Amino acid sequence: MPALKELDPTVGPAARFGADLRKYRLAAGMNQSELGKAAGYSKSRIGNVERGDEKPTREMIIKCEEVLGLNGELLLHWPNIHGKGSPEWFREWPPIERRADAIMTFAAMNFPGLVQTEEYARAVFEGEPNATPELVEESVKSRLERQAIFNRGKPLNYLAVLDEGLLYRPLGGDGVVLRQLEHLIRMVEQRLISVQLLPYEARCAAATAGLMVLALEGGVPIAASVESALRGTVVHDPKEVAALVRRLDTIRRSALPEHLSIRRFKERVERGLEP
Repeated sequence: MPALKELDPTVGPAARFGADLRKYRLAAGMNQSELGKAAGYSKSRIGNVERGDEKPTREMIIKCEEVLGLNGELLLHWPNIHGKGSPEWFREWPPIERRADAIMTFAAMNFPGLVQTEEYARAVFEGEPNATPELVEESVKSRLERQAIFNRGKPLNYLAVLDEGLLYRPLGGDGVVLRQLEHLIRMVEQRLISVQLLPYEARCAAATAGLMVLALEGGVPIAASVESALRGTVVHDPKEVAALVRRLDTIRRSALPEHLSIRRFKERVERGLEP
């Protein structure tokens, strides 16, 4: 049997997908012919995709996942492969997100993308300047597909520190924010995520800088992303990442513990549409 060709996942999104497909195929004890036959594709097509010479379709990814017994691990690549529904700067982030075993974020204006409901995400994207129905749907689909990260075999340690203003900002139609809060509460109760609420009375100046997301691996920060009104940035420089770690730590110290945060979420839901 000839040796497998070495793959370079750094070449691009298709190459990263191909490397992962090969990894899961070999773990399942299948060759390319067996995977292709079971998924409905030729051996050559599977080979082309594994080498990164051909981009897979979304249907192909789903069928390969079914055959390999996966639960969204390969589908996480789709937003980067098709390149729609996410800004160019952001396409660097999903691979970092998948690599991380812990993510910490602070959000003040919108609930973080990984915990958004479909209707809340749609309201966010519909509010963007020059949003078209097609672009909104692509963006929503990409965001929801990223959430498969919570279904992977290795659990993600996820903490969201949320500004209290999120509880009262009426995004979308009636009840959208309340249903978003109910979704958040369920995720906490299922131990998928942890949350802390930064209350108004904290008067935390460090929280006025906007959205921050920190990715960690083995307890070590590996990268971060920050967003502004014009664009976002993926941060790799160790000194800049360390500065964001200090800012996030400052915000966390001012936030309520989880049990009190959840109490405030539930009280807001019980009050209904009136703040």
